[in-house]
Amino acid sequence: MKTRFFLLIALFAMISTSTVSAQFYKRKKVAITEVVDRSENGDLANGTKAFIRSALTDAITASDGFEGYTSISFTTLEMNFDRTGNISSATLTYVKKQMMEYILVAEVTPLDKSTALLSARIVETASGKIVASSSLRTPAHTDYLRSACNKLAYELVGAI
Repeated sequence: MKTRFFLLIALFAMISTSTVSAQFYKRKKVAITEVVDRSENGDLANGTKAFIRSALTDAITASDGFEGYTSISFTTLEMNFDRTGNISSATLTYVKKQMMEYILVAEVTPLDKSTALLSARIVETASGKIVASSSLRTPAHTDYLRSACNKLAYELVGAI
């Protein structure tokens, strides 16, 4: 009888703990911005930038506990970044209003015809503080960019 009672109590404790943790489990929302072009003339193909943004969004969304968003309208983003990669307070305020906790800022710098440097950082919207930053060198072909974006995103979310 005592064994059944203790098993019942243990089962109840497991069920109530999982229910409570599920109620308090909140996915972190990350706004993925347009990719900042760090090439000399700013002439990186829009398709490449869109591909990188899409791959980063997919990787963030696939990470446990995170949601990636690109549908937020950053109409003045180019002005806000001014090719420096710095986030203006107006952008931070806008993203906070969209209920996003973080902004992922990505940059791509062509190193030569076949290699690029991908850099990204996650910024906390409440404070503007950089909470994670990483970069990697990768072949500049789409076959390699997706896996590079996955690796970059996983390093970033692992640091939060």
